[in-house]
Amino acid sequence: MTINDELLKPERNNLTLVRLVLASAVILTHCYWQVHRVMGKDPFSDWLGVPLSVYAVDGFFFLSGFLVYGSLRRQTDVRRFMMSRLARMMPALCVSVLLTVAVGALFTAAPLTAYFGGETARFAAYNLALQGGHYSLTGIICGDAPCVVNGSLWTLRFEFLCYLALALLGLTGLARPRLVLTLVAPVTLAGALIVHVPAVAALVHAMGGKGGVYWVESIDRLWTLFAAGMVAEILRHRIRLSWLLLVLLGLANVAAYRWNLNVHVQTLFVGYAVLCGGFLTSRHGAISGRWPDYSYGMYIYAFPVMVLLAGVLRTDDYRLLALASFVGTLPLAALSWHFVEKPVLDKARARRKKAAAKPQPAFGTI
Repeated sequence: MTINDELLKPERNNLTLVRLVLASAVILTHCYWQVHRVMGKDPFSDWLGVPLSVYAVDGFFFLSGFLVYGSLRRQTDVRRFMMSRLARMMPALCVSVLLTVAVGALFTAAPLTAYFGGETARFAAYNLALQGGHYSLTGIICGDAPCVVNGSLWTLRFEFLCYLALALLGLTGLARPRLVLTLVAPVTLAGALIVHVPAVAALVHAMGGKGGVYWVESIDRLWTLFAAGMVAEILRHRIRLSWLLLVLLGLANVAAYRWNLNVHVQTLFVGYAVLCGGFLTSRHGAISGRWPDYSYGMYIYAFPVMVLLAGVLRTDDYRLLALASFVGTLPLAALSWHFVEKPVLDKARARRKKAAAKPQPAFGTI
């Protein structure tokens, strides 16, 4: 099976279900960390090599590259493309951040006059500016340390940076499919391989310290996935989807971790798994073709809901906490979609149609 244009229509595929599964996988890992007070491991990491949430975030970035690059190709105008991306990200994020701050005011040990400053002000300012790095609120303590109330937001900065990079490619003409395949993808692949050379990794650590290593590793991981999604969108008519090949890639991925040879084998596996999950499963009809897309709301609300429920339930069963977090987050995600995300997207879509009907000054096209 290959991916034709008809399958890209939302009602013909299960990509909405895939996004919901990815968001749920993030919840499961975070709940394991919350209960066991550990990071970097979960019940699946011993044989997958890394926690399940890592695969889920990787899947989000690959799928984002696949869909967002297709959006840029259809819109052609870079300015309208960026406005569309901001319309998708920012309104729900603003509501989530401000609601988290408001609820935190009910639980803070600090006076309200102090609560809205310090960590709370940094949490709001940095996350609304898509800078990340601050995830605690003033006076909200877990044990003897400040609570991380929404650690999931760290990925949004990199998501936005991927959008900016794609917009820059559009402005310079490098987002054309031929140039993506002959220039952008090879350069990305070369960089992804070079940073895994021990001498280069040591040089990055010596020159940039932990901060430099963090940025290089994040770009190596997340931009490579995003770019792989772009390439998959261009070559979708040639990529043959097969459950057997997916199993073989999965075994290769596990083997690569066992033998410490994982130089983006995971990238190939995750990308192919996302495509199989979204398109192979819809051959006889799409399950989620007409579902509302609650995945973004699930992602940005699940962490604070989990922290709140962990304090209420006080359970040592991460599965119970994960189930409760999913159930508790779903209504918030639904409200976010129906009253924030979808209305804004509908208005943005109507505005684009109106603007497309008028002559526009050249700003950058592909």
